[in-house]
Amino acid sequence: MATGKKYRVFLVEDDHGTLARMADIVSSQSELILVGQAETYSSASEWLENNELDVLLTDLGLPDGNGKQLIEQTRENHKQAEIMVISRFGDENSVVEAIKAGASGYLLKDESEEHIIDAISQLLLGGSPISPAIASYILDYFKRDEISSSNTPESYNQETILTPKEKLVLQYISRGYSNKEIAASLEISPHTVASHIKHIYQKLQVNSRNEAVFEGWRMGELSMHEQHTQPQTTQKTPQQVVSALKEGGKSAKEILEVSTLIFSLDLQQGIKILQQVEFSAAEIFVAIKTCFQSDDKDIIEQMLAAGFNHEEALEAMLDQV
Repeated sequence: MATGKKYRVFLVEDDHGTLARMADIVSSQSELILVGQAETYSSASEWLENNELDVLLTDLGLPDGNGKQLIEQTRENHKQAEIMVISRFGDENSVVEAIKAGASGYLLKDESEEHIIDAISQLLLGGSPISPAIASYILDYFKRDEISSSNTPESYNQETILTPKEKLVLQYISRGYSNKEIAASLEISPHTVASHIKHIYQKLQVNSRNEAVFEGWRMGELSMHEQHTQPQTTQKTPQQVVSALKEGGKSAKEILEVSTLIFSLDLQQGIKILQQVEFSAAEIFVAIKTCFQSDDKDIIEQMLAAGFNHEEALEAMLDQV
């Protein structure tokens, strides 16, 4: 980490051995301060009501509740805190539910001390560390036929569909904008933004920003893509154009928009052309998401086909939540 800043860590775990091990790992790091620990949902919830933290490390299976509720409480009351699940659960439902609730990382308890320390460092740098052993569970979730079919408009009541302004607000939420920043960008009052968010929560039947973004993606409510006319072609190759644009300081999104217009690139070609000029997986995911009308499942599958590993593709997706 080596930033000089001290990060307050709250640890929730009902297994005494694991609790002691995790406490020792946290305490071994000079930039981490173990400010509290709890073994039950009730005691952890009470602590969160009365204290501040920078990092929540929590188990999911607690004797009197579920860690998912603690994640939601932390997301609601400590919006700047980072959250990572450390659990023995390996089924996809636990993984996906924790991420929907607002967790940014998910590790299994039997990871090495070095791996856990590195994951906490990634978390504090804005990453989304995921144990490779459970990455396939999330992929399986997105590959299910029922999830694919649930993305069709016919699967939802008309009352559920967001208005154009609500979709725009949700798009800003997915990019991490605060209510005040959304209001300034859209030239509306913060009160109006809050009203839009309330309606979004009601329509999507969610209780947090992260869950709203997740459900919005599942329903296709975050697809905001403009159709462009096809310009005349050029004698330059796609590689030449992309390289020149990157040298000129253009982002992956800007480069993909231009090269797609010129060369009629499809999604797979777009991924490969950005790979060739060494954009990161996260940058490529954002560019593809913005420029093509594709859901997360399709983008992940195409990234895997292009040579990215499971962990890279999933981290790229989760960085946008």
